[in-house]
Amino acid sequence: MKDVGIVMPVYKQDPIYLELALRSILEQSYRTFYFVIVSDGAPSDTINNIQKVTEGDERVHLIIKEKNEGVAKALNTGFDYLMEIEEVKYFTWVSSDNIYYPTFVEKLRNALVSAPPNVGLSYSSFRHVDHQGAYLKDPSFEDFYKNQEQAKENLLDVCFIGVSFMYKKQFAAMIDGYRLEPVEDYDYWLRLTEHCDIVYIPEVLMNYRTDAPLSISAQLKNSLAHHRRWRYFYQLAKLQARKRRQIPFKISILFPVQDGSEKTVNKLEKLLEQSYSNYKLIMIDITLDHSAVQVLQHIKDPRVKFVKMPGATEREAIIEGLKDADTPYAMIYGNGPFPSAVYVLYNILLYYEQLIQNGWNTIIATYDNQYGRVDFCEDIRQKDVEYGYLYSTEKILELIKRKDMTRDYPN
Repeated sequence: MKDVGIVMPVYKQDPIYLELALRSILEQSYRTFYFVIVSDGAPSDTINNIQKVTEGDERVHLIIKEKNEGVAKALNTGFDYLMEIEEVKYFTWVSSDNIYYPTFVEKLRNALVSAPPNVGLSYSSFRHVDHQGAYLKDPSFEDFYKNQEQAKENLLDVCFIGVSFMYKKQFAAMIDGYRLEPVEDYDYWLRLTEHCDIVYIPEVLMNYRTDAPLSISAQLKNSLAHHRRWRYFYQLAKLQARKRRQIPFKISILFPVQDGSEKTVNKLEKLLEQSYSNYKLIMIDITLDHSAVQVLQHIKDPRVKFVKMPGATEREAIIEGLKDADTPYAMIYGNGPFPSAVYVLYNILLYYEQLIQNGWNTIIATYDNQYGRVDFCEDIRQKDVEYGYLYSTEKILELIKRKDMTRDYPN
């Protein structure tokens, strides 16, 4: 019985990479599977290469789409076909430039077969390789490998599942197909794991080619526009998941802006790159001609709200922005050293909550004291609202009403 269904979407691909990827699937130790290859508007020579490599293998089904419509629609085309085959119980999809080890299918499938019924997704470790197949020894990759085994709830913070996975058809049938390209896999895991649990295999089962010229990862690395698009959909997937799970925003960040200069753009980019994401950003444009909004609205993020207050003072803008601060914590952004590292927003929030749990009732705020380190201040040490400090919303309202923000910061 062929109980595994595999989909490979193919558009434009280096013929050498494509053949290596195809053969790595065809030569799997577990051989009873359906292999659906979806040509997503691929050129004729790519289709010819697919047919040449897979000729005579009855497990292969080639679907030719004349128009290129993206990975998500190609995946849905392949899985719609497999969904109709009753004997198929397990799904996975593979890329046309990666290398899958001979036991990739076998071990991912066995993990699901032996797991409790509520487990619907298995995933394993993998290795990042360059365009020639050599391992990439990057500290960030090593950190990723070490932290792959996590509770499914942590997916809201980071996509630790990666690119080596398999899941049960019964749970796939409970949700819609792939969407939100180019984070289609991450969005899918968030929705799937709302119906099932996960199991990790601490073993490398494939090589992930990260910088092939035609790969998505190369596009993201080499193009700011592609990266911004990826970040938008990444945050949208998280936001939609939190709404489904009724998880409200935790922090309101108020950013009064006086211009749309490169300095302001860079400040916005540094905030949007923070690893902690459960905040909403209220940007108050105080320019006379709305010129800041005209520039900044092109840096899209689903958590951002723009407010126009032409000619207002910063204090007036902040008071207006605080009307939308219906979160436990709030921060005023724009001046000062914050953020000095991509993880510092998470650190100052975690530190604040730890202090409160430990009985520090006099705590007024936590802040970034540069180089990724955090500190705190108490009532006796601070009377004014500081930029880049994390306060309880109640406390920041009290301080902002008490007196003006008078401290000057270097830009």
